[in-house]
Amino acid sequence: MTLLNAPRVEKYLALLRTRLDDETFNHSVATGHYMETLAARLGLDLDAARTAGLLHDLGKGLDDAELLAKATAYGLAINKVQRAKPALLHGPVAAEEIRRDLGVDDAAIYEAVFWHTTGRPEMGLLGLALYLADFAEPSRTHTGAAEARAILDKRGFREAVLYAAREKLEHVRAKPKIDPVTEAFYAWLQTELE
Repeated sequence: MTLLNAPRVEKYLALLRTRLDDETFNHSVATGHYMETLAARLGLDLDAARTAGLLHDLGKGLDDAELLAKATAYGLAINKVQRAKPALLHGPVAAEEIRRDLGVDDAAIYEAVFWHTTGRPEMGLLGLALYLADFAEPSRTHTGAAEARAILDKRGFREAVLYAAREKLEHVRAKPKIDPVTEAFYAWLQTELE
């Protein structure tokens, strides 16, 4: 079954169209498709993978004030880095909206969407797949995306996730604020490969 024929997809696409700019919408659709590929490769539930991929950036259409207000209303813990850079809340807010507003009550989808930007130690397989898909889906134009896909094909899934995490960490280290979970996630991935 392809993304466009999946149950509930039309509802999700309509919602995404109202919330996201064209670039983010297209990325969300591409991530949904790439998650289908990863689901087949990793033995993941296809519907869960598709749903997480398609909806992971639902919160991206919200401005900083809206993200902070929704995170507060949902009772989410907001750390000082997220307070200074509310865009980091788009995953947690999206996870809550998917559960509360769309009725998708699946712990693996919730975790995957919640942590897709920073990752987290002990993240499950669906979350790891979404982390990689968000970074490396084929419409991504940065050079790291193509390299991550090549590593996936040549050296496997864990190596590709580790590469994506290392690239993202190097990128955010150049910025004034970094979420500490990003560094903890990378350190955890390194121990997972030993």
